[in-house]
Amino acid sequence: MKVLVTIDDLGMAAGVNSAAEILLPLGVVHCLSIMATGSELPQALELARSYDVAVSVHLNCVQPPFLVEDGFPASHSAWFRKGAKYAEKVRNEWRSQIEKILEAGLTVSRLDSHQHVHNAAGLREVILDLAVEYGVGTVRGAVLPDRFRKPSCFILDMLGRKLVRSAVSRGIGTPDLMLGFSRSGNVCRDYLESIDGSIEGNGDAELVIHPAAVPVWASTQTDELKLMRSEWFAEWLKRHL
Repeated sequence: MKVLVTIDDLGMAAGVNSAAEILLPLGVVHCLSIMATGSELPQALELARSYDVAVSVHLNCVQPPFLVEDGFPASHSAWFRKGAKYAEKVRNEWRSQIEKILEAGLTVSRLDSHQHVHNAAGLREVILDLAVEYGVGTVRGAVLPDRFRKPSCFILDMLGRKLVRSAVSRGIGTPDLMLGFSRSGNVCRDYLESIDGSIEGNGDAELVIHPAAVPVWASTQTDELKLMRSEWFAEWLKRHL
């Protein structure tokens, strides 16, 4: 499979932007997923303008502040139990986030969401509607190569497969696999070697990764940065291009 490497959370914190600034010249990053609500958005936008990479909007309804809405559940699990209840407020917020990135002069070719909540019932319809509205060709679907690793993987994979079926019916593309969820913030060589057999053959896989020069929400984010700067990672990636 061809592997597309996406740095998530760009704009969330200076440490994330700094990691992207280090990695982009190395050619090991293909997509920047930008959080329009992030406190460090201006630098994230400048990085996206400066390099020939795809831009995804990292749609956020989980971690305040937000652009136009409030009153969203603080519990991540609540989104997967009753996300449909907030669908129209989410649509309004996410539309504003997409437009903020577009107004900065960037071309948006992909959509995803913070903590993958767009896979939840009610919200997957919202993100697909917005993809059609803004002519965005690809939405991340959480189809996992290691869905039996733990219960959260199995549940997210089940929801992700539903999103993919809906996306296909509407002519919207999705990666065949999403890599990195079971080791979010802690993707390492052992993990990548363990999934090598699952990403052979044709198709596209998206490696979602969260490197940071200074840890933001996991101490191992700096280890991800070290991995991505290594010769081993460059060689591993070449085998999957």
